[in-house]
Amino acid sequence: MAKIDGRTLDHKALEHLRIIAVKRVAEDGEAPSDVMKSLGLCRTSIYPWLRKFQDQGLEALAEKIAQGPEPKLSEKQRQKVKRWILGKDPRQYGFDFGLWSRRIVQALIAEKMGIDLGLTAVGRLLASLNLTPQKPLRRAYERDPVAVALWQKETYPKLRKRAKRLGAKIFFLDEAGFQSDPPLGRTYGLKGQTPVVTQCHQRGECAWGILGVELSGQAQRRSLRSLFAELHREPTGESLLSGGWTPSA
Repeated sequence: MAKIDGRTLDHKALEHLRIIAVKRVAEDGEAPSDVMKSLGLCRTSIYPWLRKFQDQGLEALAEKIAQGPEPKLSEKQRQKVKRWILGKDPRQYGFDFGLWSRRIVQALIAEKMGIDLGLTAVGRLLASLNLTPQKPLRRAYERDPVAVALWQKETYPKLRKRAKRLGAKIFFLDEAGFQSDPPLGRTYGLKGQTPVVTQCHQRGECAWGILGVELSGQAQRRSLRSLFAELHREPTGESLLSGGWTPSA
């Protein structure tokens, strides 16, 4: 019979085989070598089992899984780390970077708790707290949620009624441009809940146009004169958006 590699069996299966083997020797009087051969296990493995049985009985053959080292962080400290991350970003703790990473969490634990954890241990800690790396949403510091809600519930409905009365159409102005800041990476947040990162959205203005000719000196001067005239032109006609720009998103 081919031998079985005990390392491929689960803990309960190994416990069952140990008890069967020992009982066949102790109660049925079979030879240890014959028992192990019939079970397809290594012959010498049964002798430590027999010694444990003689000293402590069948209970000594029960499976005992090693607990491993004691965790460095208590449950209270683990929950404190979770509170650090949820709803906040590293800049609020003196870091220059606004996204959570294992290295930043590692540094913060060392600074606040005096406990050194490896990066792998920090990753396991975050996973056990149900915190996963995610791509966050951008939100401007200048954003006013109250003003946004007010515009959606009161200002825009009035504007829509006015446009309907005048037989007018409503156009929403959007802008396109070059991104002056790098795209966001990933940060840690509660699984299933996309984290939000706040940042300053005040940037300089940029004007552009499309030229259908080669960009010669004359074309540059013509485009600059056109831009200058556009910037200084007085607005004409009635504006339905009398309240100005909508609040920043």
